[in-house]
Amino acid sequence: MNSISKELERILEDYASIVKEGQQVLIGLLDGTVQLEKGQEGEAPVQIRVSPLDERLQITIDALFHGM
Repeated sequence: MNSISKELERILEDYASIVKEGQQVLIGLLDGTVQLEKGQEGEAPVQIRVSPLDERLQITIDALFHGM
């Protein structure tokens, strides 16, 4: 795959500065996660790892942050 989707491009634009500071970014999806981390020397500046979940998540933002 030589191109990325507009959605992934937007994620990279929005979060790349955080990753460059040495912090990992974990983005939760309904059926998995996307992890962005700084690449090692000789790699791309931002490494992207996608991990599927066994089950699809069905949770609202209110339920996620209730009690915080």
